[in-house]
Amino acid sequence: MSTFTDAVVVVTGGATGIGLALAREAAARGARVMIADVEDARTAVESLRADGATVDWSQTDTSDYSQVKKLTEATIERFGAVNVVCNNAGVGVAGALQDVDPDEAKRLFDVNVLGMFHVIHAFAPLLKEAAARGEPAYILNTGSEHSLGVPPHVMPMSTYTASKYAALGLTDTARRDLKDFGVGVSLLTPGWVRTERISALLAADPHAAAAIAPFAQEPAEVAAAAFDGVLKGTAVIATNPHSRAFAMEHARDLMADIQALPLLDGPNDHAHDGTGDASRCPFSQG
Repeated sequence: MSTFTDAVVVVTGGATGIGLALAREAAARGARVMIADVEDARTAVESLRADGATVDWSQTDTSDYSQVKKLTEATIERFGAVNVVCNNAGVGVAGALQDVDPDEAKRLFDVNVLGMFHVIHAFAPLLKEAAARGEPAYILNTGSEHSLGVPPHVMPMSTYTASKYAALGLTDTARRDLKDFGVGVSLLTPGWVRTERISALLAADPHAAAAIAPFAQEPAEVAAAAFDGVLKGTAVIATNPHSRAFAMEHARDLMADIQALPLLDGPNDHAHDGTGDASRCPFSQG
């Protein structure tokens, strides 16, 4: 696929923020768009329609699987197919693990992790059908630079970081599980983005503005990079150059610890390092 012309793109969490930017970018590239959001998305829909987009919406709480299934049905009823699912709905909670209210943490994991799983699970059959017809079929999960390591922010967002690590795992496993069906899966990993919520924070808090504003990207910039990455088949679509240093440091530390493991003394020494026969490893499947 080289364009999104006439593709059907579903965007969860699409009423505002990165989700709305994704919906707007998809429409600008010729796609028909279904927005899903737990909040009222009529303002977003009216704005997109004013720009000529073909768009509808369905009120959906992705933490409730039955509502996600209804979203699949509404999308098929309205557009007849699904080609791209932007699995974008998410919430944030600030604070260290030991300080976060457990009920707030549960809600975060219900949306950011279980909700992401719900969307993958519910839409996978429709995407497999699209691929079988020779149509484009993609999942774009919205992670974060928090998926790449623990950002060196003054204010910890530990439960949020943990949930975005989970987004990386969900993306990697979905890519493996759906690859043979022709469904591509990518992870979007932006840093700070000037969404409505972040813009309000920057306007109200000079200290936050000084810490965040120099690094924040515009939602439209992130959305354009997201769809460019999907078209290229990029596994992890990082958008902010300021994520590079701590993400690379995390990756190097991880590899250093793993490489410290001794090699096995036998023919399967390299079964999982890419240089041997993984089919002979006792943990290999098949």
